[in-house]
Amino acid sequence: MTAHTDPGTARSRRRRTAAAALALGLLAPLPAAPAAAETPRDPVSLTQVHPFKGDSQPCAAAGGDVVEQTPWTHHFLGLSRAHELSTGEGAGVALLVPEVDGGVPALAGAVEGGRSTDCLGFGTSLAGVVAARRVEGSGLLGVAPGASVTAVATGDPRTGMATSQEVAAGIESAVDSGARVVLVGTGSWEGSAALESAVAAAEEADALVVAPATVPTSRGPMPGHPAQHAAVLSVAAHDVEGVPVARGPLVLPSGDLARVDLTAPGDRVVGTGPGGGHVATAGDGVAAAFVAGAAALLMAREPDLGAEQVRERLATTAYASPRGDADPLSGHGRVDPLAALAVTPGGAPAGVAGEGFVPGPSPEGSVDAPPTAAVVSAALLLIVLCGLGGAVIKRGRARGWRPAAPGEPVR
Repeated sequence: MTAHTDPGTARSRRRRTAAAALALGLLAPLPAAPAAAETPRDPVSLTQVHPFKGDSQPCAAAGGDVVEQTPWTHHFLGLSRAHELSTGEGAGVALLVPEVDGGVPALAGAVEGGRSTDCLGFGTSLAGVVAARRVEGSGLLGVAPGASVTAVATGDPRTGMATSQEVAAGIESAVDSGARVVLVGTGSWEGSAALESAVAAAEEADALVVAPATVPTSRGPMPGHPAQHAAVLSVAAHDVEGVPVARGPLVLPSGDLARVDLTAPGDRVVGTGPGGGHVATAGDGVAAAFVAGAAALLMAREPDLGAEQVRERLATTAYASPRGDADPLSGHGRVDPLAALAVTPGGAPAGVAGEGFVPGPSPEGSVDAPPTAAVVSAALLLIVLCGLGGAVIKRGRARGWRPAAPGEPVR
């Protein structure tokens, strides 16, 4: 008897086989670089986690190493001051990744739909970037430590690979659950009609979709989807100095440049890992998690803001590139959560109310306009008179101090 295989199932298996083969080269674009000076432990000594891996490669090791000092990303984004305005309390972020270990101490009570395992470790690190809680002995704190994360299982938990149809289904599930912010942790290098439809539905539901601008592959980074959709906030990574990690812009098959709206930390990032320890990670997916956390801070502070207004606020308050908003590597520039929060609902910078400035009396005396003008005028008149007097004396000497005779030229 010959077994019959459903054509759709066969295509899915072929797609996953190709994806697994492609995953063998996915780790190269993610450098294992040392941490910034603020972190005492070199991330090279921490477990490195990535968005993809080969099907035959082992799962990420669950380490117990914990970084005690505050990571560079916290200082770079000004999160200590930003948290004085908002911690994201009441805001929710739907996270599209294969798995999230919601049982780690830093994510206790923060994750809904998480599991007890995370083979890749990448989903757990993104959840920590967004909403990690304060844990004794750890310097790590999420962008929005008061926000909640809903894990939406998307992609293969063994490899991290997700087709555009799977990403589309994840977005639809997140929107149906009422999520205001949808973070696509693992993008796809191909678009589809289903993905376009899912993004359009999210836009209609007033949900902000945040996605990585690129996806790492064995052939190098490729434009990520759904980040190429105009309604999606496309995020690229920058390094510890704020410089875009990408070496150059990517070109779509249409000939257009790949979209980038904002940049955020995506290099030498310390995050939460499965088992409770810290891990090191990088990439545009990590950068997208920082922006999703910033969106949660803003939505918690101003609940009436719509998704498009949040997107606009984050874009207009970013540290602009010297090349302007059209910079193909950084878009509007580096995300600045504090600046976004410091703008009042009316659009003006937030400030402290006070009275107008009235200068105190000077120890040198008062300077009033009329007396000052009189003194200046008298001084100018004196200078003119002195000049005229000098000319008269000079001519007098030339004539021997006698009056000019009739017809004598005046010298």
